[in-house]
Amino acid sequence: MRKKTQTRADLLRRILELEAQLASTYHFADRAIDKAGKDHMMASGVLLQLNAIGGHQIIPPVVIKDGLSDETIKAIKADLKESYELAVLFKP
Repeated sequence: MRKKTQTRADLLRRILELEAQLASTYHFADRAIDKAGKDHMMASGVLLQLNAIGGHQIIPPVVIKDGLSDETIKAIKADLKESYELAVLFKP
């Protein structure tokens, strides 16, 4: 059986997934997530979509009206910190 040929979309998704795992990406995301809060997004919304690595969709795109709550931002920051620490754990 022949191996499936990778499409341009497959390769772009893999690049996106690899870049998303860089330590610097966690740092910049932590600094920017506050912009998704209710103070900045009142009368607007945040588009949320969750995908697993490999492209499997966990939840379809949905708008969180008026932005994310402070509790949600705090929880996301905690997850970003944990992921950053794992990313820098095994430095050569």
